[in-house]
Amino acid sequence: MIVKNFSTINIRPPIAISIIAGLLTICSCSLFTNEIVPDSPKEILKEGTKAIKLGQNLRARTLFTQLIEDFPDSKERSKALLLLARSHYSIEEYEEAKFHFQKFISLHPKHKNIDRAYFYKAMSDYQRIDISSRDQTSTKDARDGFQQLIDRFPNSQYLRQAKQKRNECDFNSAKNVFEVGKFYYRTGAYISAIARFKSLLVDHSKQKFFDEAAFLIAESYFHEQNFKEASLLYKKFSREYPRSRFMLKAKKRLTALR
Repeated sequence: MIVKNFSTINIRPPIAISIIAGLLTICSCSLFTNEIVPDSPKEILKEGTKAIKLGQNLRARTLFTQLIEDFPDSKERSKALLLLARSHYSIEEYEEAKFHFQKFISLHPKHKNIDRAYFYKAMSDYQRIDISSRDQTSTKDARDGFQQLIDRFPNSQYLRQAKQKRNECDFNSAKNVFEVGKFYYRTGAYISAIARFKSLLVDHSKQKFFDEAAFLIAESYFHEQNFKEASLLYKKFSREYPRSRFMLKAKKRLTALR
């Protein structure tokens, strides 16, 4: 009896191992079957598009990249490149998105969706704008990108949005210079403040806070005790911004200077 049980114990583990191995083989085959990549550009594009709809961005990018690299002469390649760029954009990988949108523009300048590439390339820069940063490269690049679309595609479906975003870029750029000027003014660095405010009024499109900048230029000269220049600027301010909330202060300064 003991011998029989001992024999049974020796026999069962190999059987169990065989069963487990068989199940693993079946499962692994099933898994590999699901991951089989189609071998035609049309099917790859179809699978990639399906992956995007299912939220499988990594798989979608892998498929689009394969199509672009393996089928450079296929008609599906341009669409795959545009979808690859959009897939990066959708998960906030804006630097990568910009790279692929620019590649699409370079390779397919006559494509029917070329204006879309221009718009989202500019949007890739726009999404990286940080108004508090002194480095406004993204603002400038975005502004230039939107202007390119406006100039080249006057009938584009993205024209209205491009104009709106361009104006926002202008505002952000001017606001950044304005805030730097105010910082210098608050810290008593009046010469630096004057330089910033003057560059703001000369180099940027007119914004709603320009009256404050003009007033602070005059104030900066006043604090520098350059009263002659300050007086001239208060008078100029009164002529150009008669309804400004700083008008009363300007008049008081002029009265005191007289």
